[in-house]
Amino acid sequence: MKKKVSLIIPSFNDNNKLTKLLSSLKTWQVIPNEIIIVDSSQNKFSISKDFKRFVKKFSIRLLLIHKKNLFPGHSRNIGIINSKNSLLAFLDTSTLPNANWLSSGLKIIKKNDSEGVWGNTYYQSDKNISKIIRACTVGEKPIKTLPGTILKKEVFNRCGLFIENVRAGEDGDLRSRVELHKINMYDPKETLVYNKLNFISLKELLKKWFRNYTFTSKLPFSRAHKDFYYYGISIFFVLIAFNWNNVVASWNENSDFYIPHITKITILTIFISYILFRGVLLPKLKGTSYKFLFPINFIFIVLLSAFLDFVKVAAYIYSRFKND
Repeated sequence: MKKKVSLIIPSFNDNNKLTKLLSSLKTWQVIPNEIIIVDSSQNKFSISKDFKRFVKKFSIRLLLIHKKNLFPGHSRNIGIINSKNSLLAFLDTSTLPNANWLSSGLKIIKKNDSEGVWGNTYYQSDKNISKIIRACTVGEKPIKTLPGTILKKEVFNRCGLFIENVRAGEDGDLRSRVELHKINMYDPKETLVYNKLNFISLKELLKKWFRNYTFTSKLPFSRAHKDFYYYGISIFFVLIAFNWNNVVASWNENSDFYIPHITKITILTIFISYILFRGVLLPKLKGTSYKFLFPINFIFIVLLSAFLDFVKVAAYIYSRFKND
């Protein structure tokens, strides 16, 4: 069954994944009557003859726009501007939907007279290292994502288009504006699958983390101040502890205010709190099981989390000085 929906897909040097995504359309319960691919690769994507026959058979409007080196938000804006329908669906080449995704989302919009449905993505992981990466970052529970989202086009008239000059964070920025304008959105029933975690190295992850937070820190929805509050408060308590016995107890060991080893105790408390929060509590809240965390994986999760937090703060500082 074909519906009046414009499917918008940005792509950058992901020809194989894009081909796989387009091939999956043949299995969908509902297919869009318009597909807009915005390809920002160096070399223009070549649509297979098989998919061309599929498009022709169902009279689907297929538009392939090739403009080099666009950021994702810019690519999506081009798709939105060139779309002919009042309903827009968004996917990307690393996130695969199931056959019911589009039909289920459209039913939810119609039933609730809503203005859209969010995407819901599960980050697949088959290797131990990628499971550790997942526990440090997105977690095992499906999370709200732009890929998989279906929106009425008029939403962009109220909230504005995507920010075009950032490599990452434009999706979170749009979600914050949608919430700010109290757009009537619903959660989906279907879950998409992201499998790129299985193929990313630690070096690539750290580089991506730095790049993404360098861009994200510039956006209004960014909560960089929360990270600085944590580190600032930690340093503040260490400084108080370091000076406590001198200022408050005048180094008088008989004073009621004298606390032996207060600096060591404070640093150890902060250290243990970080280990418990980053290695156990936060991963558990995001769906990681105790069975995976213990007896050893939580240590690797803490170590990688520490690296990621350091990179995040470095990205914030770099972005601030770069802007100045």
